[in-house]
Amino acid sequence: MLRSFMKLTDSLQKIGKMKDSITTGLLGGLIGAIFMDISNLLIFKAGKTETLYGYIAGGLFMAPFRTKKRKNFILGEIAHLAIGSFWGIPLTYILKKTGKDHYLIKGALVSTLSLGNLIVGQKLGMLKKFRLTKTFYSAIWNHILYGLVSAQAIVMLADPTIFESSNKMNKMTHGQVEPEA
Repeated sequence: MLRSFMKLTDSLQKIGKMKDSITTGLLGGLIGAIFMDISNLLIFKAGKTETLYGYIAGGLFMAPFRTKKRKNFILGEIAHLAIGSFWGIPLTYILKKTGKDHYLIKGALVSTLSLGNLIVGQKLGMLKKFRLTKTFYSAIWNHILYGLVSAQAIVMLADPTIFESSNKMNKMTHGQVEPEA
């Protein structure tokens, strides 16, 4: 898995840098969600979690027992990838506002917020609740992995000028004065 991640990062560096914050966030979030699904599938196959995220997201559209059908699981998987893409946008704007230093920590923070939304959805009865504690541990791991991969992808895909305004402000707050023209 590490080898495939390294190949992906090499190919991402060959792609031109993007200057649009929303597109960068959507693509970075999508990449994070794909890695999250791969991790979830491996953990599911090992028997360390009780469900896949396609089933959970499918519960947004239909009763949980209907997500067992292939066509409904695919709809849930598409919804999960779309939600993962969406969470890349706030992460991009947090990085844009605060700078890209410590971006992995910021990515983990945003992914923890998305995990909180999953838990709130379960408490409100919108999503099926987990029965096993190991599923919660798996969800914590998968969400943190999502945040780390998404933050890394956003920083690699984004043009450095996206983060320039925050870097300029950070330099000015440390006592440096911008020369007058």
